[in-house]
Parts: sequence; C-alpha cells; structure tokens
Amino acid sequence: MKEKYRAALLGCAIGDTLGMPVETWPRERIMKYILGGIKEPIDGFFVRNASGEIVREDEFGKIKYFGADLKKGEWTDDTLLTLIVAESLLESGFDINIMARNHVKAYEAYRKTDGSVGGGFGGTTREAIEKLIAGERPENSGVIGGPGNAPGMKMTSVGMYMHTTGKYDEGLDFAYKAGKITHLDPRSLASGVVQSHAVYSVLDGNNRNEFLQGIIEICKKWEKPLNDQFTWHKSGDLLSRINWIVENRNANVVEAYTNLGNSSAVYKSYPFALFMFQKYYDAPDAVKEALLETVNYGGDCDTTASIVGTLLGARHGQVFPQIWIECIKERERIIRASDGLFQIGGKYER
Repeated sequence: MKEKYRAALLGCAIGDTLGMPVETWPRERIMKYILGGIKEPIDGFFVRNASGEIVREDEFGKIKYFGADLKKGEWTDDTLLTLIVAESLLESGFDINIMARNHVKAYEAYRKTDGSVGGGFGGTTREAIEKLIAGERPENSGVIGGPGNAPGMKMTSVGMYMHTTGKYDEGLDFAYKAGKITHLDPRSLASGVVQSHAVYSVLDGNNRNEFLQGIIEICKKWEKPLNDQFTWHKSGDLLSRINWIVENRNANVVEAYTNLGNSSAVYKSYPFALFMFQKYYDAPDAVKEALLETVNYGGDCDTTASIVGTLLGARHGQVFPQIWIECIKERERIIRASDGLFQIGGKYER
C-alpha cells in the first residue's frame, strides 16, 4: 500500500510534466509541431519560424507558452498545490488557516523581482491568495471567477489522508471548505470533493463499477446549483458529464473528447480525466499509453494528465517508466509527503 501512496503523488507530477510543454494546445497543434505527439517528458519550448522568431499565432489561434521556460521533470501548479495540501494536512490535519497560510507561502516563494508571480498559479487562485495577503480570512477569500479546476486537481492529498486516518465524512467536508479558500464556483468545489472520494475509493480497492457509481453519488450530493452570481460558463455541469462516462464507459477517446471536452473549465477537464482513468482501470500494463493519450488530446493537459497519473498510481502502484520517475524535480519532497500521508493515520506499520 505504501507503494500506491507514493505512486499517486509521483503520478501527479509525471502527468503534470508530460503535459507542461503543451498546456492548453489543441490536439492538432501538438501533432503539427511535435511529430507523433508527446512520447516522454520533454523541455518546454517556443515554436519559432524560419527567421527564429517566436510564433504567437497559427491557424488554430493564439499560442500560449505556459511551460516554455521549464525543463523536463519540472512541474506546474498542479503538483505544487497538491503538495501544499499534503504538507498542510501533515502539519495540522483539517485546519483551514494552515492550509491558507501555506498557499500564501508558496505563492510568495514564486514572486519575482518585478512583482509578477511564477509557478503557474491560475487567475482565480492568484486573486484569492492576493486577498489572503491583504488580510482576508480564508473563509471569505474565495473568488467567484470562472469554473477553474484547481480544487479537483489538488484534493488528491485529502483522499489519501481520509484513507489512512479513516476520517471519510470529515475529509469530504474539509475538501469542500479547503476549495473555498480560492474558488466559489459550485462545480469547482464539487470537483475537489469528488477527487477526494475518487482517490479514497481507488486506494480502498473498489472495482471499476463501484468507483463509477461512487463518484456519481458524491457528485449528486455535493454539486450545488448555480445561482445568478455565476454568469460565466453556465452551460455545463459535472454531473451530466459524469453520467455520460458511466453510460459510455467503453467509448473511444474521440467520442469522450467530443462529448466531454478537456479545457480548463472544470466541468470539461475533470470529467475527461475521469474518463481516461476509468478506461485504463484494469490495465496496469497500459499506464504509459493512458498518460500519453491524455496529454496528446491537448486542452488543459497538464491538469488532466496529473489527475489521470494520480489515480493510475493509486490503482496500480509504481508502474510508470523508471526513467520518467527519475527525471521528476523534487522527487524526495514528493516521496516524503506521500510517506507522511501513508503513516500519519496509524493504519499501517511504519
């Protein structure tokens, strides 16, 4: 079981670094500029024309280079925020104040001399942390913003903590409250609770059908209706897309991409990640294929691949290519956090 805890957090970082160079790119752009698509962790890069100038726009639209300055094995906010949650839980359990403080500390550590902040923090997360810095309480720091997917990708650690301590109901409630430190969109908050349950469910040994039925029930309970405050992206929800996964669990990836989407809107990216994971639920020998397929479908692929990597690790253990594991930045920190979560509940021998 200790191996699965390690593999969950390492899988998060592996998926993150695989998707980092092409974050937000459509599949067509990935295939145009990377022959055959991503096949292994690579350095971030800029696309350049024959004159050596950076290409800012192509036939698919404007090109964003979120990971251009990063090297293979380095990761973005997906892994960073997951570690912040893990380390906060290890420090003080379900403590919202410590969680908020550690978000601020990590954010300040990435602040540059010109005042800008690196680390890949999303806009909603940045705005909320700036409110915390200005003195706002964590109970009131959340931002309406858009339906971001940060809660869904960082609450992995809560699911691990729930599993080792047995604090299941308390953990779901904490995942919701911790999500509200940065986000207020009901779909964003529900994704954090669903992810906590998903990790718990996988570690607890549930089969594919039990896993899918469980996330449906959790989503029904925790995804609150939108009200008039939420004027952005009112056309989508988590539950309908998760229902689609359950009803079409054996669909191909093209069908999943068409029906679910995979942009940074949480009601698209999070269900797409769940689909990709459940597709390989009983295929430990195809973990590499699962991650590369997720990344090469583009969209918010550092996030979708980090979620898929997390769940595959929790399900199958250390089945990632060793060369991928060895390239991960701050691997010792990741292992220290996973081992801490494994041991803290006293459920397992040290």
